[in-house]
Amino acid sequence: MEETGFNPFQTDVTSILTQLSVEQDFLTGGDDNIFGETKESYLAAIDKVLERIDNLLAAVTDERAAYLQQEKEFYTVLASKIRE
Repeated sequence: MEETGFNPFQTDVTSILTQLSVEQDFLTGGDDNIFGETKESYLAAIDKVLERIDNLLAAVTDERAAYLQQEKEFYTVLASKIRE
């Protein structure tokens, strides 16, 4: 968060991570741990977030698009840090 200046865990905005977590919770009946327990599962979750951002299911406002771009930057940087 420090490097990108962006907090993807804001409570007043629905992030892609939140959407994926809710979807997983419904599919599994309560398991909303999207990241798993391993480095590989963490990177796979980040890939899901980035894929969803790149392939939105609906049109978004300019404000939402700006938020999603920041979210994408955050997860791209996070993934690079995890791979180090």
